[in-house]
Amino acid sequence: MATPPAISVDRLRDVAVLEGLAEDDLVRIVAAGRERRIATGEFLFHQGERATQFHVVLEGQLETTREVAGEQVLLMSHGPGGFLGAMALLTETAYRGTTFAVADTDLFELDGEELRRLAFAHPPMLRRFLPAFETVSSAVKGIERDREKLLAVGRLAAGLAHELNNPAAAATRAVATLRAFERDRSAAVAEAAAEGADAGQLAALVALGAEAAAGGGAAERLDALAESDREDALADALDDRGVPGAGTVAGAMTEARLGAEWIDRVEAGVGAERLSPGLRFVAACAGARVVLGELDDATSRIADLVGAVGDYSYLDQGPRQAVDIHDGLESTLALLAHKLRGRRIEVVREFDPGLPPVEASGSELNQVWTNLIDNAADAVADAGRITLRTGRQGPRVSIEVADDGRGIPEDVQARVFDAFFTTKPVGHGAGLGLDIAQRIVVRNHGEIRLRSQPGDTRFQVLLPTG
Repeated sequence: MATPPAISVDRLRDVAVLEGLAEDDLVRIVAAGRERRIATGEFLFHQGERATQFHVVLEGQLETTREVAGEQVLLMSHGPGGFLGAMALLTETAYRGTTFAVADTDLFELDGEELRRLAFAHPPMLRRFLPAFETVSSAVKGIERDREKLLAVGRLAAGLAHELNNPAAAATRAVATLRAFERDRSAAVAEAAAEGADAGQLAALVALGAEAAAGGGAAERLDALAESDREDALADALDDRGVPGAGTVAGAMTEARLGAEWIDRVEAGVGAERLSPGLRFVAACAGARVVLGELDDATSRIADLVGAVGDYSYLDQGPRQAVDIHDGLESTLALLAHKLRGRRIEVVREFDPGLPPVEASGSELNQVWTNLIDNAADAVADAGRITLRTGRQGPRVSIEVADDGRGIPEDVQARVFDAFFTTKPVGHGAGLGLDIAQRIVVRNHGEIRLRSQPGDTRFQVLLPTG
């Protein structure tokens, strides 16, 4: 490959970031640097690499991406006159992203030591770098904050799906069981009629079924062992009377919470020879009542979760409204229940019943409670206590999220609200949860404080009431 021609001083003089440098400096730069061409698709550097060169785009186009959750996200584009590497070189940090050519590109490259000499010897040049530093820093923070919010939404969505799964599955099972009970009732009535039950006996059977469906004479629910003993006793009693399929009928009666007294009542209503279909009919009626109660519980749980999502996100409401802090904490707990369940974590509520509402963005505040409660759950690990405490503090309301976990070291406490600072292992957080929380609280005219020692860590949020 042919060596690219030497770059001229005049060509560098047209580069905005080098504007105003003395002729001697430009000559020195030309002598110290080199021209380089990279082809479309070729990488200039990769995220995390140590910076050694300052790059100026002469012709062509570069793009810089940053890895976010395993994917490359566009950070910046660089056309003619654009420069790269100054921030990493002057702050002695690694490259914030990966840069590659999207078109054949001509570059001028300067050794990092020479750039540092020039920048510190010429304050105007250094000042030209500052807007670019702010642009890159803001872009990185914006991408990472969006990532943190998306991850939080993803965690809540996964938790909500987990929470909805159990009641939804219960509702599905209940509907299938109700269909089976309906088939059993129809079959039992048809069998009783086929075995000679007259109109009066069928009417008596229907009346008994209605009473059982209404909960009349329902037996007390016992523990599993006692329920098994009761089923065995019913099966023995039915066997003694020669009832076909005594075990199946006894199981249906036990599940429907029908005691032994129903054997005599059904026999009196439809006759001994029709006792088996009569008991199956009554058991199906009573069983439907039990299953309908389970279905009601399941659908109520689903409705509560959907309501929690609405409360959490403040759907169909304006950006600022009168916010009930306790409702926000409860809806957040409902959506984080999957994280707390299965661990020995006690949630203690110390709520001030007279706490006034605050004028704020409810959905944003719920992001704050999510981050604080999620961190508290991580701090107590598999066992501990999380305390949610509310009260008045002068003209403001106070909301505390406390935990009895390991605590935050004193030398770390001053940095916990800094962007990208985290004490969690790699891959378990970008260090933006508390930064986001603080920004939201401040945006809602509030303040967030931290006090921590082993066994007692408290994040306190103070918000104005009006």
